[in-house]
Amino acid sequence: MKINNFLSILCALIMMITATSCAKKTDFEAPGSNSASSQTEPSPDKGPGPSPSPDPDNRVADGYQAYPLLWESVRTAGKDWSNYVFTLIQQQAPSLIQGADDIATFCPNYAHLTTNERVNLWGLLVSAITKYESGFDPTSRMQETTMGIDPVTGEPVFSEGLLQLSYQDIKAYSFCDEFNWSLDKNLNPTDPRKTILDPYKNLKCGVKILAQQIRDKNRITLSKGVYWSVIKINGKYSKIMQIATLTKKMPGCMN
Repeated sequence: MKINNFLSILCALIMMITATSCAKKTDFEAPGSNSASSQTEPSPDKGPGPSPSPDPDNRVADGYQAYPLLWESVRTAGKDWSNYVFTLIQQQAPSLIQGADDIATFCPNYAHLTTNERVNLWGLLVSAITKYESGFDPTSRMQETTMGIDPVTGEPVFSEGLLQLSYQDIKAYSFCDEFNWSLDKNLNPTDPRKTILDPYKNLKCGVKILAQQIRDKNRITLSKGVYWSVIKINGKYSKIMQIATLTKKMPGCMN
């Protein structure tokens, strides 16, 4: 009887050990299995998108709440464009902040503005030029019938994008080198994937062209040698007074 009891107890112990061992093996293997089954499949590569806005809030710096730029009321990406332009001015075109000989045309009280307000004013000016150049349409393009052949494309010169720039600008302005005709030539002329139609690349090139003009001439408006016809003095397509009316609305400009 004792032997039978001993054998019964021994069998029970063996069964318990076996069950415990199996349970531990299952616990060890399960995480690996669950991890593999729960992995997220990578999203299809959609290609490079527009350059992201450096700041998700519509601010210039140090908590300053920017006066909205003109494109914000009509374009979904307007605030992103604004923040990008503010950053461009501060980081890549800071000479603009010093002003220009004719800055009072666009903001009579410019000398008394803070640095953040000045950055805001230049952004507003860029958006106003854009309003009359492209109507805020990133895919806008127009053939320049008096400018001959673009040396980069070998085709007639077209002004394209938000600030109506051309591939030939790569020759005159090395900082416009993000325009890539070899990538764009096989795309539809108004395909938003074209580098010159990318609003961020277009704005970067345009803001730096404006900054170079201010460094060279210290004026926004010129009777000759100005890039954009809308700020040409006495030009056929001049919109200087209309642009000034828009920029003067920024708080502080008329005080």
